[in-house]
Amino acid sequence: MKKPGGTLNGFLDQGCSIKGDIAFADLLRVHGHVTGTVRSDGELLVGEGGVVEGEIMVARLVVAGTVRGTAKARERLVVHSSGRITAEIATPVLVVDEGGVVEGTVSMTTQGSQTGADPKAGSKA
Repeated sequence: MKKPGGTLNGFLDQGCSIKGDIAFADLLRVHGHVTGTVRSDGELLVGEGGVVEGEIMVARLVVAGTVRGTAKARERLVVHSSGRITAEIATPVLVVDEGGVVEGTVSMTTQGSQTGADPKAGSKA
């Protein structure tokens, strides 16, 4: 398991926007606007003023801005007091600071589990 605070792979500042698919290795900080799919085995940090709309599949997700769509965090999801997430959420650990907002469905998966995996896979009928 990688530790939080890995190497910064990218930074999207306020006033910048990206539409499309994003993949990165360790850490991406978003203070601008992303619309699309974000995938990583690392950490996505959505800073104050940052907005991510779409599908997120990362190991760790930290929200101090706004997230809308689908959010799957394999290790943990943290919503800070300034954060707002309106999504279908799947994560083994959910931390919400006082003042943070979570709207939508939350599925508390086991750490490292494959969300949506067929439990009958590998069994013979």
